[in-house]
Amino acid sequence: MDEKKVREAIKAMENQIAIIQKIPKYLGLKEKTDKKIEERQTAIEALEKQLPKKVDMRTEYKDLNGAMVCFEGFCPSCGCAVEYYRNKSCNRCTQMLDWSKN
Repeated sequence: MDEKKVREAIKAMENQIAIIQKIPKYLGLKEKTDKKIEERQTAIEALEKQLPKKVDMRTEYKDLNGAMVCFEGFCPSCGCAVEYYRNKSCNRCTQMLDWSKN
């Protein structure tokens, strides 16, 4: 998924939330506006998981010859232990992971 498009979609949802929040509560639409805001917040959460986050405490494992075997670390969103050779995303929360050193 294109990171730029994801960020644009998140911004659009945030703008929609800001507009919905300006609807006067006295019009009797509070329940409807709260639902619309909740729907957009859920969409933002899902979209943010498509943006890779750096793995916490990234550790490298090498074999006896010094060749890289795998990386291990923890998901920055939920703290679940993950391994690079198996996971481009977290198995628990589906957060996309960035395994780069920097």
